[in-house]
Amino acid sequence: MPMPTGHPPPSASSTLVQRLPRHLKMGELRAFMAVMEHRSFRKAATVLHLSQPAVTKAIAALEHTLGVKLFDRLANGIEPTLHAQGFAPHAAAIFDQLRRAALELTRLSSGATGHLRVGTVPMPAIPFLPLAVGRLIDAHPDVQVSVIEERESELFDRLRRRDIELAILRLALVEPSEDMRVSRLFDEKLCVLAAKSHPLASHPQPSWPELLRHRWVLPPADCWFYEFVQRTLARLEMPMPHAVVETLSIQQQFNMALHGGLLAFGMRSQISFAPGRDFLVRLPFELPVMGAMVASVGLKAHEPSPLARLLVEAMRAVTQPTSDEADDVPSQALTAASLAHASAQA
Repeated sequence: MPMPTGHPPPSASSTLVQRLPRHLKMGELRAFMAVMEHRSFRKAATVLHLSQPAVTKAIAALEHTLGVKLFDRLANGIEPTLHAQGFAPHAAAIFDQLRRAALELTRLSSGATGHLRVGTVPMPAIPFLPLAVGRLIDAHPDVQVSVIEERESELFDRLRRRDIELAILRLALVEPSEDMRVSRLFDEKLCVLAAKSHPLASHPQPSWPELLRHRWVLPPADCWFYEFVQRTLARLEMPMPHAVVETLSIQQQFNMALHGGLLAFGMRSQISFAPGRDFLVRLPFELPVMGAMVASVGLKAHEPSPLARLLVEAMRAVTQPTSDEADDVPSQALTAASLAHASAQA
């Protein structure tokens, strides 16, 4: 019977931890990320300006180093294995850290003080962000800010990949996961917008049936804002207006209200910061909504940088008048019961 040596054999994980820093090559990581993105060795080779055999060799070497298979070869292409899917976020983080290091060295060499990458939903859905960024760079002229526009789910993915540090969005139809830090900026309200020349613009207290009799511009039924409005009205047992114009573009919805004499839905901050706000009015008919908080979202595992904190402070300063302002026109008492009663009379 063999005698114990006193030292247990190294585990596979500890062996890999020791081997990986010594044998991992950046060229192999670049090939891996390109194949993951394009799901093709040929396309990855084209993007990397390499031959296909060179990419195949790099992936094989990386598989040997990791001790796992990364891609399954199928008749119609390739498919990443579970090991590849688990390794990919870490590989992306390596390149992100290198990019950040390069940017930091460049900034230090040029005398600049920092770089902040921020994500937001397409403008002008978050219209106050340009004003806040303007405040930030006025106070700190040497900083650089990159703004990325994506949908909410893509912004969450970019946060996890650390491609952005902050995501600025409305938490109406999305809920950040538990690994994310949410900092409230203000709570939104759903409003009815009209041009100052609209007949209802001077009406002291229009009812919902009166509003329904006018022409409306609405987003398409398959977009999130339509669903958001529909859910808000459904909770209050109120019918949706009939759209004579449909457009996904928020800017076009505002234009139709401004120049076409149509009514439109909008969030309160949109009209507060809209380019044509001097010619638009918010009718005294605000709808109570649930879960319409506008927030800055980041990762709990990473403390926000000084620049990120400064931007959040600037956004709060810009939006404070919006969140605290009193109505400039008298509002109706919009209880669910009164709204339901008004709808029943339509």
